[in-house]
Amino acid sequence: MATMTYRFAPRAPEPAPVDARPRIAVFGAAGATGQFAVRHALAQGQRVTALVAEPALWTLSHDDLDVVHADPLVPQSLQGVLEGHDAVLCLVGHKPEALGEREALRPRAPLAALATRHVVAAMAEAGVSRLVLMGAAGVGNSVAAGVLGLGRWLQWLIPEVMADKERQEALVRGSALRWTVLRPARLSHAPASGQLHVGENLRWGWRGIPREDLAALMVRLATDSSSVGKVLTVA
Repeated sequence: MATMTYRFAPRAPEPAPVDARPRIAVFGAAGATGQFAVRHALAQGQRVTALVAEPALWTLSHDDLDVVHADPLVPQSLQGVLEGHDAVLCLVGHKPEALGEREALRPRAPLAALATRHVVAAMAEAGVSRLVLMGAAGVGNSVAAGVLGLGRWLQWLIPEVMADKERQEALVRGSALRWTVLRPARLSHAPASGQLHVGENLRWGWRGIPREDLAALMVRLATDSSSVGKVLTVA
């Protein structure tokens, strides 16, 4: 009686599951508003990269958080850090994050536009297209929308800062990115209220905007395609 021998190939290992959750990079993560943005993105179940100039000073840890040394004023430090991300939140201020306390008090030219230029270039190199930018009310057509001439008053009071914010917004709007620009009025450290007025050509005034509310809005818009190409005042 003939016998037959069978050989079974070893079962190939199953591929590791793909993590489909959004991966968000946050510039200005160490700032007062940026820290809220990181926390809100993590609370939404997103994977977050906090890009900071001084990692040794960062204290928050989380399984879904990577802390990366990257200074937007040093373009070489941005090489490769945005690979694999789905969106970028840009909350850079007009002063460098790494400045010491004494240096921060010295008069110097605002640097938000320069830092943002480097971020935009790094995004293009990494193939990341979605950007949500924290700009400022009192820029572009929002100058005239300030109550009681507030927009023109800001242009007179801090002309260099406002000119820098104009340049920052212009280079983002002129890029090929899928951008959204937010123009918050005065930011405050008040507790989150969950009540924001957001819209194009919106009237704005002296009301303070809780930083946590603005951060939560930026995180939400990072995955919202309906806001692409829009400049929104937050008041």
